[in-house]
Amino acid sequence: MDRTVRGMYCLRCSSKRVVRGSLGESARFYPLRGFFKAILGKPVFINNEYSHACLDCGLIWNELDPGALRKNIRTFGLAPHSTVVMRIVQGPDDSPEVVPVPTNSPR
Repeated sequence: MDRTVRGMYCLRCSSKRVVRGSLGESARFYPLRGFFKAILGKPVFINNEYSHACLDCGLIWNELDPGALRKNIRTFGLAPHSTVVMRIVQGPDDSPEVVPVPTNSPR
């Protein structure tokens, strides 16, 4: 009997062989941080009790509130190598907008 999720496909390999399951009681996401920030940081809770897994490539996924994730990262930070991610997380509200200067203007 086919137990795959109808209409769902894998985000990595596009297979339609996707099943629904659960990550158990660990329904938390911990952003990658430095050692001390990891000790002090808090998790972001996963919204959906169901996770999905691909039978072909093994990818597992779920979803969480993106606002809660951005707030968590602003509060507790990320690993030092994640500076590009921090610029995206901070967004236009926390950083000045950079306006490019045209290079083909007459002199």
